[in-house]
Amino acid sequence: MTKTTEFLSLVAIDDASRQDALADLARAALVRLCAQLAPRGVPRDAQSVLGDPCAAAMAFALCDPDEDAAGILVDDLLAAGLSVEDLCRDHLAPAARRLGTLWDHDRLPFTEVAMATTRIQSILRRIPAGRAVAGRGTRPGAVFAAVPGEMHTLGVMMAADLFRRGGWDVSLLVGLTHDELLARITRDDRPVIGLSCAGDHSYPALRRLLAAIGNARPDATVLLSGHIINRPDRIAGLPVSVLTVTDLASAEAQMARMDARASAPKVGRPGNTRGRSSAVA
Repeated sequence: MTKTTEFLSLVAIDDASRQDALADLARAALVRLCAQLAPRGVPRDAQSVLGDPCAAAMAFALCDPDEDAAGILVDDLLAAGLSVEDLCRDHLAPAARRLGTLWDHDRLPFTEVAMATTRIQSILRRIPAGRAVAGRGTRPGAVFAAVPGEMHTLGVMMAADLFRRGGWDVSLLVGLTHDELLARITRDDRPVIGLSCAGDHSYPALRRLLAAIGNARPDATVLLSGHIINRPDRIAGLPVSVLTVTDLASAEAQMARMDARASAPKVGRPGNTRGRSSAVA
């Protein structure tokens, strides 16, 4: 059946059925768009204004008055063969970034961002666990946290969920004060601390927290994500060395390298490498 025939066949059915069929047709078209659209096909000027159309669709579905809209879109993407990891990395994470940008520019109220956050958490709880990590038990541990006072927490929550699905032992800390967060990190012996800092408004809290972590957990490797990593002057002014990650894919690559180093046979005592800072593309 051609697309024209498929559409014209809707005329012959009643209004209620037609609305349902049109909704199904629209969702199927959106799934095909998300699967086929390449950003390089969009003019640069338009891309700067529109961003990723699939991320925009997911972002607005998360804020839709119909609480099932985002869940239906997620179900359709999974039914079309998308993996849970790709769903998080290529759809939910970009949607979260777009929501954060809209909020930063006062184009979206906090109430809608909070609602979208709750919906993403609900989606992550109910979707399947994805592929298992073959031949391994639990991988090394990590603490993922939002800097005290940071309201942009969607990204760090999704990162924690993604790494848990990959077998990592991840503790997620959001909404804590400096003293509460430091107490939890100090008591925790997991070798990786991942921090999320959206920008300049959270920079003083980030510097204070890193200075305290440097004293309490000098053995830990600190990963830093968020818009702040686009400010080299700010990164250079931090009191301890960090590894910057730009997105979920680069965080996964960095964590995999650390996992491989931790799993490699030990030959002698390794030297101290905490003096280096690395940005992962």
